[in-house]
Amino acid sequence: MAYDVLGDDDMSGFETMGGYDVLGDDDVGATPRTRLQRAQWAQQLKRGAPGAPSISEMLLPLGLGSVTFVSGGPTSATLTASPQLAYRGERIVLSAVSIGNQQYTGPGGALSAIQVSDLKVGQRSQLVSAQALPGDAFSAVAFGVRTATDPCAPGIIITLGLTYIGAPLQVGDSVTVTGVIFGRAAG
Repeated sequence: MAYDVLGDDDMSGFETMGGYDVLGDDDVGATPRTRLQRAQWAQQLKRGAPGAPSISEMLLPLGLGSVTFVSGGPTSATLTASPQLAYRGERIVLSAVSIGNQQYTGPGGALSAIQVSDLKVGQRSQLVSAQALPGDAFSAVAFGVRTATDPCAPGIIITLGLTYIGAPLQVGDSVTVTGVIFGRAAG
């Protein structure tokens, strides 16, 4: 099923990105004429300028970078990214590698020692409570963990807060966490 990034074809007037109102146009109380004008405007916007390619939607990864937790170092860190296209994240994937004596077993491996303390698009948190989430919920093999973050314009910073909660790391031990968000981009 394709998501309509800048408007739908049924002339309802909702400018959506996977069901979210991207442009901030709330249709509550809008007249049918206003809805029709918005739908026509959205169709023109999708076609683009004469001679330019039309605006399309792509499923693209957005790298968040990596962080390494070491003995005596901070136990909290933030991964950040700034998309260069209009973007809405749908799936966060984290991977973690431990080096040294600290061995992690189980389906999440070293991710079991990580918690996700916050996910923000711009300044708006995407979590519905203040409680941290287990890192293994975002492993590559996690099932049914698709999200729908707020859409953002180019240049808005997306941040993912991480906390190391595993056993204290010894000298020479480390846990490196890398993140990526798969989502829809308009370009």
